[in-house]
Amino acid sequence: MQLRPPCSTSLRQRLSVGLGTMLVPFLLLAGGALISFESAIDSFKKQENIGLEELFPLARTEGLLLDISGVVASGTETSEVDAVAAFKKLSDHINHNLTFILDRPSQLSERDESIDRIREEWKELEDLGLTILQPKVQADSKNRTSQILDFQEKIQNILQNVQELNYRLIAFQNAENLRQAEIVRGRVRVLVAIIFLMALTIAVICAYALSRSILVPLHQLQTGVTHLGEGNFKYRIRLRAQDEFAHLATTFNSMAKSLEQSQQDLERLATLDGLTEVYNRREFNRWLSVEVERSKRDSLPVSLIMVDIDHFKQLNDQYGHQVGDEALCLVAHLLRNEVRPGDIVSRYGGEEFAIILPKATINDSATVAHRIRREIAIQPIRISVDDRIHLTASLGLASFPDDGATEEDLLRRADQALYQAKKMGRNQVCLAAEILRSNPEL
Repeated sequence: MQLRPPCSTSLRQRLSVGLGTMLVPFLLLAGGALISFESAIDSFKKQENIGLEELFPLARTEGLLLDISGVVASGTETSEVDAVAAFKKLSDHINHNLTFILDRPSQLSERDESIDRIREEWKELEDLGLTILQPKVQADSKNRTSQILDFQEKIQNILQNVQELNYRLIAFQNAENLRQAEIVRGRVRVLVAIIFLMALTIAVICAYALSRSILVPLHQLQTGVTHLGEGNFKYRIRLRAQDEFAHLATTFNSMAKSLEQSQQDLERLATLDGLTEVYNRREFNRWLSVEVERSKRDSLPVSLIMVDIDHFKQLNDQYGHQVGDEALCLVAHLLRNEVRPGDIVSRYGGEEFAIILPKATINDSATVAHRIRREIAIQPIRISVDDRIHLTASLGLASFPDDGATEEDLLRRADQALYQAKKMGRNQVCLAAEILRSNPEL
């Protein structure tokens, strides 16, 4: 089953989402402002409608009072029936308007008291108007004139009260509008503060998330480059995301792997013999110095075996260099198999090999040397389908510090032992200690 990557968004997508998220508060602010504006308009409309429901009937009442004043003043110019009918009709409208205003709810506490006072004054005025329009009153012109003047005076008082109430209602309406405006302003301030805090919070969260999604991979890439600069080609960058940084990390890891492989190839070329895959002469010299110094420090022995293939030049001349190379590879393979895991096998030069045996006494090393000589002698080399040849080797053995006080002495003693093994007929193991016993001057 293929596992899904923990994060499949690219850096560009995360930046787009982050910037888009930061726009959310502005959208909220625009939406909140629109809602607040609509709410304010609705509240103003509602308050205005309430005011108009009071002001319009009051204005109509004022006009009706003026009309009824004209009816009473011109009562003599019209018939009695027409004047009374007109008066009653206007009176009914006035009563209806006052009742309508009184039945409507109002936030102005003085309104009902003013309307009641106007109604009381109107009742008196209504009775006086009907009285004035009676025929007997009309016949008595002197008395009628006095009543008309009284009617006009009272109707002026009512009109004054109506206008005063009208002014109060208008003032109250303006005050209510200001109060609504203050409420709206307060709501807008709260809304702006909330959206500002929200925007700040979102900005901080988005900035933190974006910075981590960028800075953490950058830090890992920087750490990887630092390791690479220090020569640690085994270091690998591991990013859980699947974005541009992950692509850079993959490229970096691929480059580091190539450099590691190149380094290993260079190390192999620098330390191993290209044909036999054992240590070369330079690496042998280094290991010999290391093991001799360790032997001096820990007071432990170290032995050296020199191995030379017998009649190798004749082998090359008779069978060719390809067979000679196969012989060298076979001997190197046998040497690696017959020594201990910690022993160091090297190609010393040409057909000659050297084996360093740390912490090995002369007896232990002699056992290894004889086993190597025997295995080389019994292992055949195939030169064709039917033909096989056998090799032999001569071995010289020396031990530190018994056979030499320095690494140069140890190498020289082992070489002398090898020369003595060849001199004695080859396919032999010769110990440097035996040569020293037979010839102390060496």
